[in-house]
Amino acid sequence: MESRLPAVRVYNEKIAELASEEIKARLSKNMARVRSLQQERRKLTGKKQELLKEHGYGSDCMEVEYHCSICKDTGYVGHEKCRCLKQLESEILNREAGLPSLLSKENFSTFDLSVFDTKEYLKELLPGIRETQQDYMRSDIIPAVRTYLRDYEKEGSHNILMIGPPGTGKTFLSNCIAKALIDRQHTVVYERADHMFGLMSKEYFAREKDETIEQWIGRFETCELLILDDLGTEFMSEYTKSALFSLISNRLSAGLSTIISTNLSLNQIKKIYGERISSRLMGEYLLLPFFGADLRTRVRPEM
Repeated sequence: MESRLPAVRVYNEKIAELASEEIKARLSKNMARVRSLQQERRKLTGKKQELLKEHGYGSDCMEVEYHCSICKDTGYVGHEKCRCLKQLESEILNREAGLPSLLSKENFSTFDLSVFDTKEYLKELLPGIRETQQDYMRSDIIPAVRTYLRDYEKEGSHNILMIGPPGTGKTFLSNCIAKALIDRQHTVVYERADHMFGLMSKEYFAREKDETIEQWIGRFETCELLILDDLGTEFMSEYTKSALFSLISNRLSAGLSTIISTNLSLNQIKKIYGERISSRLMGEYLLLPFFGADLRTRVRPEM
């Protein structure tokens, strides 16, 4: 069809672009923009159908081709968000963090166990356990992550606390999980702790509310999976501790999932953030300790 009538391809591309813009407008709650885009999309669809009719194509060729047959590109099934909308939300929300391009490099298809050390046994493990960094990743960390992904759709929140020295693979594995769940059409928001709490502090202490910041904070609070990277790099204050406790508690109560990565030890977390936060993390999160050499001194710098 498109090879015989190139204009049809142009119409299809423009209609798809308008659908994407419409979802962005919905995310920013700009309903006037939504209605305008819907109207423009209907006009283009009508013009495409007229073009097909002029060239003798039957009614079956003029059927609207939806990218999502479930919601017919509306983004909703009843009052619930369609899975296609959730996936697009993740892509749009994480674009500023550079996550889409990052996930093309950091995912399970590019995960390489051979980059982990095989020469020295880990000293952090219990006496009698003789495992290298590669052995430990293969036997402990990867199976735990696979189980997490397998059970993710089960009811309730699914949380991970990744702790360990810099460069041991925490962020890379977080990105692998993000890619897997975005591909399964879940809403995933990735944010660095210093940036997230910076936005929260700015919104909390501002004399006038910033609608854009409020929307971002709302996404931190309501996305299906929040990946909070590098906890401990944020400016520390009583407000930060309070905001972290509220975020963790509210997401647990709502059955939403969170992955937190940090270079801090468990003792440091307890000392810095206090008993309330550390007890929530210890009691409600799957603990994944990372050990061994800094991979960035041995291999690719992005890990």
